[in-house]
Amino acid sequence: MFTGWIYDFLKPYAQELKVAHPEMLKAITAAKKKNDRADAARLCDLLRVNLLPQCYMMPPEIRELRRMLRYRHLVMRMSVKTKNKMSGLLMEVGADYSKQKLHGKRYFGELLQEVEDFPDSVIDLLKTSRPAWRCFRRCKNDSWTN
Repeated sequence: MFTGWIYDFLKPYAQELKVAHPEMLKAITAAKKKNDRADAARLCDLLRVNLLPQCYMMPPEIRELRRMLRYRHLVMRMSVKTKNKMSGLLMEVGADYSKQKLHGKRYFGELLQEVEDFPDSVIDLLKTSRPAWRCFRRCKNDSWTN
């Protein structure tokens, strides 16, 4: 995940640049004698006999796209999680609500005004969750299409 910027930084200065595959280098971490000097010697030996397990370095454009997709996925997960938490809060107190309409602005406002037997903590949590969900929703819809 962090190898890309190091690779890009070193690329102009190197005649040939190789990135070792970390999963395949587990033998180094399993060694009894573990220090930087011993690790470097093992890496040099593997490189000298052309047995260094390399990993593919994607072009910067594809890495950028993957970064954006990972972040978008995170925002979408947070949006769904917030929606489910809001529904869960209402179910905890036995509220009667429409699952399809719950996240509509007008319906949500009416729901909060109609309830009198809800604990104050639930109302406060719902009022806090709604703007967060709207923010995630707006991020999800707007910034990825431009």
